[in-house]
Amino acid sequence: MRLAVIGDPIDHSRSPRIHVAAYRVLGLDWAYGRERLAADEVVGFVDGLGPDWRGLSVTAPLKEAAAAWASERDALVTRTGAANTLRVDLRAAWNTDVAGIVDAFAASGVGGVHRGAIVGGGATALSALCALAQMGADRVDAWLRTPTKGDRLAALGAELGVDVRVLGPDAAPLVGDAVVSTLPAAAQVTPALEGPRAILDADYASGSSRYEGVAPLVPGLAMLLHQALRQVRIFVHGDPEAPVEREDEVWAAMVAAA
Repeated sequence: MRLAVIGDPIDHSRSPRIHVAAYRVLGLDWAYGRERLAADEVVGFVDGLGPDWRGLSVTAPLKEAAAAWASERDALVTRTGAANTLRVDLRAAWNTDVAGIVDAFAASGVGGVHRGAIVGGGATALSALCALAQMGADRVDAWLRTPTKGDRLAALGAELGVDVRVLGPDAAPLVGDAVVSTLPAAAQVTPALEGPRAILDADYASGSSRYEGVAPLVPGLAMLLHQALRQVRIFVHGDPEAPVEREDEVWAAMVAAA
């Protein structure tokens, strides 16, 4: 059986080694690769996959295209318009980023949140908003380099009962108990932050964070691992909430591989 991660850029992705480690523990002889694609190539690529393909992990900037390809979508894909997991054989899509963010904060000792903050406004930012809402935030400030792109965040906040306030790059320091930064490594900006208990920097590719020394960091790699565990469940049996066999061993192998 074959799987892969798709995105652009993609060479930095640790998903192949994380997933291969999981399937090795499970005794599954599954291959997991990587494919660099543009958003307009997603549909043709996925539709062209043969019956030996099981699923795909999806990273930026392809999550919206992946969601649009699917015939079946979980509630979070429907809500955010972003999918990071596809079962090719089922033409189905899931968003495991939300749970990955929540679990990464929880593993760092951050559970309940009153006021959250998000840096960036792409697909991962929409998942971050859902995650902060699940953690209890009733207000989320969103810092965007182009504030006019914040309409989707504001609309989603209204659905979730969260007061989303979109801020521009010249705004006063960003305030939030828990902050999720979704900026890519190439973004040469760092917003001013005030008093966060923890910052989750989703950019793990560089090996360091632009927020070093600002507040306790929740590694982006932790988010990657927690969302990947749910992807393993989906690829194995189709349910992101149902553990796989020997899951403690699977998790340990994934962490070691990362």
